[in-house]
Amino acid sequence: MQLTQRRFDVLAAGGVDVDLVMDVDRLPVHGEKVVGKFVGRLPGGTVANFACAAARLGLGVASLSSVGADEAGKMLVADFEEYGVATDFVLVREGQETHFTVILIEPSGERSIVVVPMFRETYDDDTLNDVIPQARAFYTMPNDAELFLRMAKVARANDVLVMIDVEATVGLDRGVLEALLPWVHIASFNEAGLAAIAGEQPTVEGARRLLNYGVETVVVTLGRHGALAVTAGEAAEAPGWQVAARDTTGAGDTFNAAFLTTTLRNDPLKERLAFSNAAAALAVTGLGPRGRLPADAEVKAFMASSALASG
Repeated sequence: MQLTQRRFDVLAAGGVDVDLVMDVDRLPVHGEKVVGKFVGRLPGGTVANFACAAARLGLGVASLSSVGADEAGKMLVADFEEYGVATDFVLVREGQETHFTVILIEPSGERSIVVVPMFRETYDDDTLNDVIPQARAFYTMPNDAELFLRMAKVARANDVLVMIDVEATVGLDRGVLEALLPWVHIASFNEAGLAAIAGEQPTVEGARRLLNYGVETVVVTLGRHGALAVTAGEAAEAPGWQVAARDTTGAGDTFNAAFLTTTLRNDPLKERLAFSNAAAALAVTGLGPRGRLPADAEVKAFMASSALASG
């Protein structure tokens, strides 16, 4: 598709919260109690992490989101501004508290997350018709299928590229997913999301079956093992990179930011995957979802000097 010049490169919709982060010796199993060490109350949210990562990589980013009228909401807006994410379209919901998550991190860097939404985000048609066409690309998690379709239809009518992040927590089923995919250019899944929602294995063949519903590119992230992607005429796989992980929170968000960045600059598919894997690898070496969001030059330097993971 032809992506014309707009005020912003990407509009990131929804997905903001405050993360209550704790270190634990190990993640608890069912019925178990463990002792944690409080790390901090950090700005987070999947789409917000993506927005900050994309801004660090050089894109012009704006957030269309809602926060509560509390100190957490103020912190999120201030953090956006620090990363250079435009807050023109961030709405403060009076009488509401900001969404939050509880994140437990074990020494290996693996984590468990509890998501606690505090209100339902919604936007009127006038807002969507005014804001979405100001960007070359639109990115979100389709937690609310009805709202996503309203947004995606505005985007497609205005030649705005649509990318979604699909995780198991979005709460869709295969039937709803199939109804959404015709409105999507790029659908990015992690392994759990692909299995839980699409019912597919994390393989080229599993990803390719989703192309039948109209989406142009399907991406599947495979953690430390890398990622794969398919289009109608191409398939590519790329391994991960060797790093000492501190915290894997936000790795997928950084991957998606890097994939959209390289898509907008028309890099070949396999190069997009390699760059995105490297960006995600750097991200997991910091603590917290935005502990180390790399700039474009950092990713390229890392790729030139580091080793790929062996599997």
